[in-house]
Amino acid sequence: MPIDLVATDLDGTLLTGDGELGDRVRAAVRRAQEHGVHVAFITGRPFRETISMLARAGLRGFTAASNGALISDERGEIRYEQVLTATSAAWAVERLRAGIGSVSIGAVSAEELALDPDFPADLASNWRDQLGAGSVPDLVRGGRVLKLLVAHPHRLAGELAAMTAELLGGGFAVTYSTTRFLEVSHRSADKGVAVELIADALQVELSRVACVGDMPNDLPMLGRGGLAVAVANAADSVLAAADLVIPTNEEHGVATLLDAVVEQRRAAHGVRSFN
Repeated sequence: MPIDLVATDLDGTLLTGDGELGDRVRAAVRRAQEHGVHVAFITGRPFRETISMLARAGLRGFTAASNGALISDERGEIRYEQVLTATSAAWAVERLRAGIGSVSIGAVSAEELALDPDFPADLASNWRDQLGAGSVPDLVRGGRVLKLLVAHPHRLAGELAAMTAELLGGGFAVTYSTTRFLEVSHRSADKGVAVELIADALQVELSRVACVGDMPNDLPMLGRGGLAVAVANAADSVLAAADLVIPTNEEHGVATLLDAVVEQRRAAHGVRSFN
């Protein structure tokens, strides 16, 4: 089945390990779009940071940030937003602090990131450009939280995820894109829902969507499209869910996939292969 939409994760998938968009990747995205292939960027990253990064790289396309809690179109206009209310976010924070103990919390809105003072210092340093002036309680009270971040000094994300899901119940989506912390969102905010909404907006059948990822937070979208793709550096659970494994992010695997999708479309139309 021809592919009309490629929905790709960013960190660990489209981006290199140092968080860069290489020239080959940028060229492959533009070439795909020139040949009628939509490219959507589906990430756990905050919205404004993601939009700014893509703009600096000269790329455009539907973007789902904070694991699908906020979706914008090619013009950067917000088309969908699924936030945690002040009540539900405050309840979740209270349950986590009481039920697990020693957790450090972060809160993410469309415009701001707030972290507990004891949130892992290296992560806080990496995100210093995104940190706002407010505290986690301030952001939670505002009622516009897209996701909560949960870190623990002695528990990795896999163990912490099981504990968190049991504590919070079915009203929240619990996932992770790194072993260092969890991401807790509204139950209707995940990458699978985002792919469905974007495909519908673009009038693309899900059977003609390829979804690419590397970590457990990508699993919901890998189950939605017609082609589930993992980069070779993906987590074992993602590799097991994939129909196709492409080269690693450092080897620009998504660029290889996009070039193959374009070649397939050219061949279908009787156009000679490019070099």
